[in-house]
Amino acid sequence: MSRPVVINYLADRELLGMVSDEDYETFKDLLLEELHKEWPKAAITVDDGEQAAVEVDLAAEAKGDDKLDEQSRSDVEARVTEIANEVIDNREWATEEYEDYDEDYDEDFKERDYDDDRDDN
Repeated sequence: MSRPVVINYLADRELLGMVSDEDYETFKDLLLEELHKEWPKAAITVDDGEQAAVEVDLAAEAKGDDKLDEQSRSDVEARVTEIANEVIDNREWATEEYEDYDEDYDEDFKERDYDDDRDDN
């Protein structure tokens, strides 16, 4: 039996690296679409947050055993996080110009860190 749920994903823009407003909105739209595929009858929102987080609430008529409710909530939170990570990793939301930002940033950081180490000696 499927249980009605309310899911709110709080998106952290920093997880995506440096992205345009358009890419960020596209990411949120794609994530919402994927979450609706998993839970077609659920009430789902994707909002802005300071940190990525998942809020799950079982609909009042679905509540019962507290231990089962907690396990169900935990299972849904884990699956939402997994879906969000898949959407981030797939990068279908990213435009060409930001595509390799994270790798470029890491390379620059490593080079600067190496230069700082040499300056200390």
